[in-house]
Amino acid sequence: MIPKKWPDSGIPTSTMFKVPPCADISELDATVAFLGIPFDQGTTNRPGTRFGPGAIRNSGVYNYYGYLGDMASHPTPAAGYFDIDTRRHRLKGLTMADCGDVNVVPSGVDVTYDRVQRCVSTILDRRAFPIVLGGDHGITYPVLQAFSGLEAVDIVHFDAHMDYVDDYQGVRLTHGSPIRRCAELPFVNQITSIGVRVARQEPFEDALKRGNHILTADRFRELGPAKAISQIPKSNAIYVTIDIDVLNPTEAPGTGTPVVGGLTYLELREAIRSIPARGRVVGLDLVEVSPPYDVSEQTSRLAGQIILDVLSSIWD
Repeated sequence: MIPKKWPDSGIPTSTMFKVPPCADISELDATVAFLGIPFDQGTTNRPGTRFGPGAIRNSGVYNYYGYLGDMASHPTPAAGYFDIDTRRHRLKGLTMADCGDVNVVPSGVDVTYDRVQRCVSTILDRRAFPIVLGGDHGITYPVLQAFSGLEAVDIVHFDAHMDYVDDYQGVRLTHGSPIRRCAELPFVNQITSIGVRVARQEPFEDALKRGNHILTADRFRELGPAKAISQIPKSNAIYVTIDIDVLNPTEAPGTGTPVVGGLTYLELREAIRSIPARGRVVGLDLVEVSPPYDVSEQTSRLAGQIILDVLSSIWD
């Protein structure tokens, strides 16, 4: 029997980093909350990012957060993960929960986006830090809409593309337009796009006209990660969105729109570590992981590591 009303989200079969699942998002009790959005109806090239959240979660088995000692032992909540460079367990004591995936409605972009916004709003109401697993980059827009309670939000956007197209054949909600749509939200202030390597002239000029700060991959590399991030204005609320194609395809092949000449993982990691010095980070999404084009789960594993890097930069 079909239920009269589908829930906004469902429990995942496996959780990110094996953290406890949250069966009811309205009762969330954790500092960090994961939310998957298996959505790729906004893609203009190769689909497949709907499988991203599951692949990123499965990659978590290689990041031993929550375990002390033998991997086969029972997980110890908030035990952290062992860092061989610092020789200690990082993120120890940080509670996390996995809220599952937003239930995507086939062909119902508006309905799905509304569910995304409601789920993220609930996470914020529960005073948790949202980490959203995409899905195509279009999902960033409804995620940002959930932050409307803040006076102002600045966006740090890692991507090979501008994602600033106004419309695609008359459609305004695609993975080529989320940063443009976010720029239209009244509470979104500064937008900094980093790692851009391709852009159409009109959207590029529109972004500059608005006052967006654009650091191409070449300019980023010329400055170096730390100095590049130092150009981000100080902020009371920074939202970070990472499109995995900001990385060079040799390191992250599993994406629908790869572009040569991207950042290396080590460059991205150093940049991530520098962001909290610019202000309070309030949320993160990582998008465009497309398992059908991945090699040996390389991209999904890398995505999991990047999420750990973000968490470590904020809480450690």
